[in-house]
Amino acid sequence: MNTQIEELNNEGVKFFLAGKFKDAKKKYEEALKMNPEYATTLNNIGMCFLQERDYVKAQKYFTNAINKKETATYVLNLGHALANQGLLKEAEENYIKSIQLNSNSIMAFKSLGSLYQKQQRFPESIKVWEQVIRNLSADSIFKIELAKDLIQLSEYQNALAVLFEAEKYEKNRAITWYYMALVHFHLKNFGLAEKTINRSIGLEPENLKFRALLAVIYLGFSDITNAIKQWDYILKFDENNLKIRIDKAVALLSNGFRDEALSELKVVLNKEANHPKALFYKALTLLEINKKDKEAIQLLKDLADETTEFSKVAQDFLTQLK
Repeated sequence: MNTQIEELNNEGVKFFLAGKFKDAKKKYEEALKMNPEYATTLNNIGMCFLQERDYVKAQKYFTNAINKKETATYVLNLGHALANQGLLKEAEENYIKSIQLNSNSIMAFKSLGSLYQKQQRFPESIKVWEQVIRNLSADSIFKIELAKDLIQLSEYQNALAVLFEAEKYEKNRAITWYYMALVHFHLKNFGLAEKTINRSIGLEPENLKFRALLAVIYLGFSDITNAIKQWDYILKFDENNLKIRIDKAVALLSNGFRDEALSELKVVLNKEANHPKALFYKALTLLEINKKDKEAIQLLKDLADETTEFSKVAQDFLTQLK
């Protein structure tokens, strides 16, 4: 290979690693002028477009690189470009091919497993994580991914057994305990769930995901006061977290705090006026205050006429009101 091309590629890599993708592309383009068929440069410039989220151009360069020299890395990168365009079947084919070219590629297995998770193909993602754990890596993160998918399939005892193995490693212990707490919650072992998630919070006190689970666990105890404390903690740091604000409103409404629930829902609707869940629970709140509230009835009619997850339930409520 021409030494000058190699130098241009090396300079491009330095710019790429520094996040200076435009400068990196200039170096790679100079190299391509000298040798337009050099696979390494084609792959490298494809990586720049991938980072810039220009996935169509990234796909073009990765394909060209593969046509010159097929490697597991180039095929894996093409899979990323395809996945980011929503071409999931094609992405899957390339991830599998990358594994065939290099059966020790943890990144290819991870990409394939994540793709299956995105598609909610949990039995298949489980097989991927099991293969990685068995043959390639003892890293606890793969045990956690396996446990997550087992939880999705309601295989709680199997998930717990995997998490006990992950707990032996100091790395990722906080998130391991989080999923253990989630399993205990699903099994309605609320005491164990609370104890376990508090261990996670002890390690990462500002982790809002951990706080959100603790709030739900408190609801399992019918402890609305402590649940609200956790939601308020989250909203102090993330006031635009509409899901948490709605969860808080629903809990308030369920416990008879109608005005407080309405206040939270108004905050949500000020930020997102057409939020279907917030509109539905606003209607319910108004109906609890006044069973003939005209605004509530109109909100339910509007929801029933739309296509959202609350259309049918809104129609059902209107039927009950007649």
